[in-house]
Amino acid sequence: MQRPAASAAPRSAQPPLRGDAVLRRLDRALLRVVHAAGRLVPEGLNPLEQAGGVANVCLVVAILSGALLLFWYSSSVHLAYASLEKAGASWLGGLTRSLHRYSSDGCVFFVLIHAARLTLARRIAGPRWLAWVTGWLLFVLLVLVGWLGYWLVWDQRAHRVALGTADLLDALPIFSEPLARSFLSDDGVNSLLFFVVFFLHMLLPAGMGIALWLHVARLSRSRFFPGRTLTLWILGTLCAVSFLFPATSAPPARMAALPQRFTMDWWYLFPLLLTDRLSGGALWALHLIGGLALFSAPWWLRRGGSAGTLRTATTEASRCNACETCFHDCPYLAIRMVPRSDGSTRYATQSEVDPSRCVGCGICSGSCDSAGVGLLDWLPPKAERRRLEGWLEAHTGDPPPVVFLCAEGASAEWRVDSLNGRCDALPGCYVLSVPCLGWVNGYLVDRALDRGAAAVVLAGCGPEGCAYREGFAHTAERMRGRRKPVSKRGEAGDSRIHLLAHGPGEGAALRAAVDAIRRGEAPRARAPVGARAWAGGAVLAALLGGFAWLGSDLPYSAPPSPEAELVVSFKLLGRLQGGMRRLSTEELEALPVHMRPKDGRVPTDRRHADVRLRVRVDGRLLREERYAPGGLWGDKNSVALETIPLASGRHRVEVELSDDPAANEWPYRYEAELEFPRGERRVVLFDREHGFRCP
Repeated sequence: MQRPAASAAPRSAQPPLRGDAVLRRLDRALLRVVHAAGRLVPEGLNPLEQAGGVANVCLVVAILSGALLLFWYSSSVHLAYASLEKAGASWLGGLTRSLHRYSSDGCVFFVLIHAARLTLARRIAGPRWLAWVTGWLLFVLLVLVGWLGYWLVWDQRAHRVALGTADLLDALPIFSEPLARSFLSDDGVNSLLFFVVFFLHMLLPAGMGIALWLHVARLSRSRFFPGRTLTLWILGTLCAVSFLFPATSAPPARMAALPQRFTMDWWYLFPLLLTDRLSGGALWALHLIGGLALFSAPWWLRRGGSAGTLRTATTEASRCNACETCFHDCPYLAIRMVPRSDGSTRYATQSEVDPSRCVGCGICSGSCDSAGVGLLDWLPPKAERRRLEGWLEAHTGDPPPVVFLCAEGASAEWRVDSLNGRCDALPGCYVLSVPCLGWVNGYLVDRALDRGAAAVVLAGCGPEGCAYREGFAHTAERMRGRRKPVSKRGEAGDSRIHLLAHGPGEGAALRAAVDAIRRGEAPRARAPVGARAWAGGAVLAALLGGFAWLGSDLPYSAPPSPEAELVVSFKLLGRLQGGMRRLSTEELEALPVHMRPKDGRVPTDRRHADVRLRVRVDGRLLREERYAPGGLWGDKNSVALETIPLASGRHRVEVELSDDPAANEWPYRYEAELEFPRGERRVVLFDREHGFRCP
């Protein structure tokens, strides 16, 4: 069997990634913030340690408050803005709308913290790829739901959202005419389109539910929400922010206006930075390339060769007694019970490890008294047990403490000599580095004390920060006699067993705690209690709530635009290119009745002529273009949308259209004196039914 080399780094089961050093430095910086927050509140109440569960609480509040908001909201494009203003005029409607806003913002905020923590902790490769892909899919859906939600307010922000969406969709050959034509005038906004947006805003959360189910599909005992106390703190914080900073709308949307500066919710509307500055094609290229790079990160970030090999657990059938403890304890559903493979008739089943799900945590080793399952090819429990006993039996002098260090915890940067159990950071102790504290078996702790250890210190990441979800909690329960296999000394209340929770970046605190234990003292309590806990909770709630609120109302500046704009848009079918021919009796009878032409004639060539446009302003020719007909056969309308920057003031506008290829014919003409206020646009529209109009 393989043995770790002497003076090896801590025995992390996670394969190194490209950029590992950078990720570790960023992880330490983030964890300083997390640990600082943890010093303000009692253990288990740090929202940054449970960011995923807190995000779920915010999501549920957003869904419920959104459903309640329907009592006031009208999904009509003409009534939407007024209905929200009316809701804000009542205390219940205003509170509901504000809760909907800030719970949605809080959801994005904590999702980003959750994603940052797992990414920087390098928990993305191997079997975790499904959680990574579905997690980012959830984030995309969440932002899309919020993006569409702001559209439904139909204020200035919604106008920019609608234009950005139109630019993106118009780059695809989906619609027969540009979607942006729907936003040229206030009375031209398509009510059906507005209802589709409303329907998608209501429907997409169901898709998020499916993605969330896939996100935790490889986890056992998934915790969707934090404990009751933290949940109440989150709800209280959301209500407080909603009362102090009621959600408001920007001025109502006006299609003629060109707003340059307004405040917006950056948690959801940050894509405006791109949609206001890039073309539709560039947006799609950025989305496709960026999305491919992001979703494929678990594969291209992982190093190749032996360095990137993931260590997984295996089963030795002859030692398995079919107790099923490992099957129940595995946090990743990587173990199942199958029929015996060794021919034994004593037990009907044995455990089997699925390597596609195993993350190499070794928690199954701590679950197995017979050493029949675990990281047998890398960290065999019996060999490590003999190694530890040998250290203690050979020791002379005062009894030393034995320290089990989680490789993902505070000791992540320490060097541990795996041959003689020495670590410069913990002098006078025998140190055994393990992939996760859940690897430690209760029998191993009892043997260490029986062989003369002064104390046994189990140092892990903590119940909420455990790199492998449940390793710390399982070990704590085994030491207290609440989970098999138990530590008999721990079950009896042996005070020499110490369980310490110190995550990455807390090496100094861990050293101080171990030094106190060596001196026979109890480690100093880290979590505040009583009035200090309440005060710390209030400070943390104010900081996090204030940060989420601040991101929801920061200024935004659109790209510089001209003083005014002239927009010319038309939809016109050019003349037929060929002539007409009369169908024979047989050809007419072969056609369905509803498709037979009234005069019995059909065109010899289905293609229509290009439509030509000419625009003059104050006598100057500013635009002259040709527009090909739409459709695969060139038999659909030519559609155009032209924007011409102008100085503000009064201008004489002349627009000419021709549906005939002859260059000297302009059968459709428009001429008028138009006033162009600063920061606004004037629109000239044309279709064959209504002719020219300037709404």
